[in-house]
Order: sequence, then structure tokens, then C-alpha cells
Amino acid sequence: MEHHVDERKSACATGANQGGSVSHLLPKEIQQQIERHPCYSKQAHQYARMHLPVAPACNIQCNYCNRKYDCSNESRPGVVSHLVDPHGALKQFRAIKKRAPNLTVVGIAGPGDALANPKATFSALKLIREADPTAQLCISTNGLMLAEYASELAAHGVHHLTITINTIDPHVAAKIYPWVYYDHQRLRGLAAAERLISNQLAGLEAAAKLGMLVKVNTVLIPGINDQHIAALSDAVKARGALLHNIMPLISAAEHGTYFGMTGQRGPTEAELTNARNASGQFMAQMTHCQQCRADAVGTLGGCGSEASDDTPATADKLVRVAVATNGEPLLSTHFGHARQFEIYQFDQASGQFYLLERRQVAQYCSGASECPEEENDKQALFNTISDCQIVLSARIGISPWRTLEQMGVTPNVDFAYQAISDALQRLARQQQPSQPQESNDEVCHY
Repeated sequence: MEHHVDERKSACATGANQGGSVSHLLPKEIQQQIERHPCYSKQAHQYARMHLPVAPACNIQCNYCNRKYDCSNESRPGVVSHLVDPHGALKQFRAIKKRAPNLTVVGIAGPGDALANPKATFSALKLIREADPTAQLCISTNGLMLAEYASELAAHGVHHLTITINTIDPHVAAKIYPWVYYDHQRLRGLAAAERLISNQLAGLEAAAKLGMLVKVNTVLIPGINDQHIAALSDAVKARGALLHNIMPLISAAEHGTYFGMTGQRGPTEAELTNARNASGQFMAQMTHCQQCRADAVGTLGGCGSEASDDTPATADKLVRVAVATNGEPLLSTHFGHARQFEIYQFDQASGQFYLLERRQVAQYCSGASECPEEENDKQALFNTISDCQIVLSARIGISPWRTLEQMGVTPNVDFAYQAISDALQRLARQQQPSQPQESNDEVCHY
């Protein structure tokens, strides 16, 4: 059956649709290449991606960035809870892939810059490619070193690439980047800005010529780069960029960024729409970006969590399971010791659970038995999984058990020390206790 995406429905094929002026229909071969990549196609929302936090160092400083660690309550670029080395990344990938058949994309997005950490980045890419040749590999980069490494990225099987380019005007760039470290020198001011922009555009052109699908991210900063969006979009389109993702500046003071501390505001919805319309005159827009953490795992929304005109309901009721885990493949984590919960959602059509996302939490038990009884110390953790119906863990105390039950969440320790994938399969069978086994040739997204 011929694969076709209507230009009026595909977010990745839409230019300034919000303003109703221009539509961009991507070629059929491009549609087929992005149909399982949720960051490139909104129609791929049922597929999951995994970011491997193997790249801590960065070679530029952005006034909107603060690379932070163990920040469980923040969801924005540059934030991770734990760094891993390439072999740790492979271990995590294998554990997630075993119980998440909808995982199709593996990327490196920081928390620094992938190409400022080339040894770790290429080692991780090689290990993932060897473990699963079908995985779609992608990286995010500021572009400073892209021209130098573009051929090596292509050789490692990277086909999807994101470059953050905020302006092509050095005077504007000097207001965004305090310094750039290049060729063993720390550049500042216009010298830094000119070097960065020159390298970004050269790297973009080189990657596009090698056949990579390049998405350009731009952080919209009112009063700084908002009047330069059209010129930027024209320039990156001319050098081979496929999509433009204009993201709002995150500038809350508590994040500790320079812009946040100096009162630089983020854009309004109207300003964001205007910028996308200006860019949409030249190229297709991405409008569903979640500005993910550098250790994000899961879907960008999940089929079922966001209803749309062309997404049929696949279950009479929503069934979500939270799994207490610290990254291990077995269900061996005490509820109070969990640093994260993997969230799985049941798909009625395929009869299995798929990975929705990984949610970071701050564990409230500091030792084997030192778990505070005060409800306010645990409320944030409970809120993290309040939209789930079941929570799996190895053990759980009576106080949090009762609290969860009062919230309508059922604690389950029946699968303690068993493989998480096996536990999910058994729970999936329980969701259809007396259903006749019919053909599932249709509506199976895996």
C-alpha cells in the first residue's frame, strides 16, 4: 500500500499552517525515512526515543543554558540525573529495548555537546549499532565541530541530525554566546560569534550533502533574535536543512541561567506563532517539540495520551503502569529507593505495554529503613505517578501503600526480582482475560 501523508495533517510537512499561508509537502522518500522518528514526524507519536547522556562537556557557552545534574524535577535540555559511559549506555539501551518494542530512535543530546565529546559519542554509537542495526541513530550538536566530524557520523550510521542555530548575524550571536572554545583558544565577542556561525553553516552543508536529514533548532529570544528568524530560515534551507524547530526560551530564574538571572523573558504564544510563520515561508516546521532532557526516554506524548482527529482510541480505559527502577532489568528496587519510574501504557490493539516515558524522582528513603512518614516529603513522588493505575516495585512500606490506594493507584510487589519485561507481559495478559484471540494485523504500531 502506498504510503502517503496529507500535507494538511503532517506537522513535519507543514510550514506556516497556523497562519494559513504556506504548506510544505515533503517528498515521499523523506516521509518514509521519518515515519518512525517522533522528533521529525508528529505522526510517529507512538514510537519512543532514548537519549544517552554520555556527553558532559561543551565547547560553547549559551546564556540560556545551565548543564545540571541530578535535577529530577526539571524537563529541559542540558539536564540529567546521571551520566553514563558508552558501555553503561549500551546496558541501559538493552534493558529498555527488551521491554519497549516501540523504541526506534537512539540519540545523544548532551548534557553538553555530542561532538565536544567525540570519543564517548562515537563509542556509544558504535555499540548501539552493533547491538541493534535497526535503531535510528541521531545526535544533537551546536555545530561548532560538525564539519570536521560529518563524515565520521555518516560512517557510524547517523542519519538524523539536529543543529542548534540561533542566528546568522554575529552581532546577535554575541548577545547569546559569551564564549566559544575552538582550536585550543577561547574566543569571545564578535570573534566567537563569527567562528561559530561560519562552522555551523559549513557543517550543515556538509551533513546535508552526505544525505543526513538535518533539523535546525532555534531558541526564540524576544528582543534578541526574534527579528532575524526569516533570514536564518532562508540561510539554513539553502544549505540543505529539512525542518526548522523554533522553541521558546526557558528563562525561569530558578534554573540558574544567565538570561534567567538577568530577567530575559521568554516569548508569548503570539510571538512564537509569528516566528514560525516567518520561517514557514522557507521550510517545513516542527511544532511538537517537548524540549527534552538529555536523558529522556519514551514517547513525545504517546498514542492515547493526546487525542487527535486521526488517532483512534485503542482502549476502553487507560491502563498505565509505573515501574520503580534505578536502571536495572529486574524488578529489584524498593518503592522508596527509586530514583525514576518507567511509565508503560497498555495498547489494546497489540495486547502489550509500550514505553511512554521515564520520570525522574527524588528518592525519599535515605537508607534501608530510614523513610520519613511526613506526607509532604513524599507528595512530589506520589504526584509523579498519580496518573497511573498500577505501580510495580520490589517492596513498599505500609504507609505509602495506603496513600497510593487512596489515590486510586494499586501497588504490586508480586513480581519482585523478576524481569520487568516478564512482569509487563503477564500484566498485559491480565488486561484481556476473556477476549477471543483475533487477528491483530491492523493497528499494530510495533
